[in-house]
Amino acid sequence: MIRAFNKHYRKAIDLLENATGSEKLEMAEKVLEWFKEIPEEYLISLALFFNEVIDDLGDDSLEKINLKVPSRKKHEEEEEELDEYEEDEDEYDEEEDEDEDY
Repeated sequence: MIRAFNKHYRKAIDLLENATGSEKLEMAEKVLEWFKEIPEEYLISLALFFNEVIDDLGDDSLEKINLKVPSRKKHEEEEEELDEYEEDEDEYDEEEDEDEDY
């Protein structure tokens, strides 16, 4: 099964390398549509299988799929940082507007 995957993986890489920019975008859109239609359980199984294949191929240039769920605390901290950044940006814009009036 891994040999078959490797064969198709190499073929897909060759197709992508020889494709134009618009062809690459078309392929990416098709893949994203396909992923949206797949049940979640299948996607997880596919990701686990993909990670195993990466290990077996020994290709260090490939990045494994991260299946860890980000912690809620970390997610909340990131949202707070984004809110603070947006507030700072708004204050800066208001200061610029005031400076232009003079």
